[in-house]
Amino acid sequence: MTPAAATRTRPAWVSLALPAQHGGWGFWFEPALAGLIAAPSAAGLWLALAGLGALLLHHPLMVAYKDLRRGRTFARTRTAMLLAGIYALIMLAAFWIAYTQAGEVFLPALLIALPFALVYFWHDLRNDARSVVAEVCGVIAFAALAPACGLAAGWSALPALVLWALIIVRAITSILYIRERLRLEKGKTANRALVHGAHVVGLLVIAGLAAAGIAPWLPLIAGALLAVRALLGLSERRRSVPPKILGFREIAYGTIFALLTGIGYRMM
Repeated sequence: MTPAAATRTRPAWVSLALPAQHGGWGFWFEPALAGLIAAPSAAGLWLALAGLGALLLHHPLMVAYKDLRRGRTFARTRTAMLLAGIYALIMLAAFWIAYTQAGEVFLPALLIALPFALVYFWHDLRNDARSVVAEVCGVIAFAALAPACGLAAGWSALPALVLWALIIVRAITSILYIRERLRLEKGKTANRALVHGAHVVGLLVIAGLAAAGIAPWLPLIAGALLAVRALLGLSERRRSVPPKILGFREIAYGTIFALLTGIGYRMM
């Protein structure tokens, strides 16, 4: 075998072991961070680890599935199956530990999220994971980590659902912004009204929940920052940046939102 052929058949561990899309990290990290700050508990930490296992499991599992569906097995297929098995064990072990520590109190949040996860996987199996419906369902499912952490720490249903709503607002506005920003970067027309309207609605939702006394006010500051980001990022004065940089910036914005949300709950 020539050196070039050996290079082609060598498993790409890093590309298989880590998610291909940077945004996926944020949609796991943000609800986990907000939930653990707002309602810290050992069970919540294990739930966050289970969520990380689910995030890491997805990519090698889909690689192996698509190869096997075509009736072809490569070195990467075997590597992907091994990684998927390891991540599945991590996910299940972490979930079981969380369950032994907190009982079934957090299960309702995960059960509500399950249909959204199934819709996402259905689109993914059809190679349509980048559609708006798939992405929104995926982030709603992952956002359930936040209320699950709250329930595991002894919260009642209402504050847990409100925390979930805050994370969902942030996630959906982010998806819409990034999609339209990427269209502009490719020289296409962007639907600015949709993105700006979504941010306005998001601000109204956050403000309404805070005014009702069931959510903190601090997330409104983060929401305003995101609205300004969307306004400038879709304007004619924006600077063109690579998609990877956009992804890292969005993770930073999401981290700010999660921090302010979690701290706001601790201050209530």
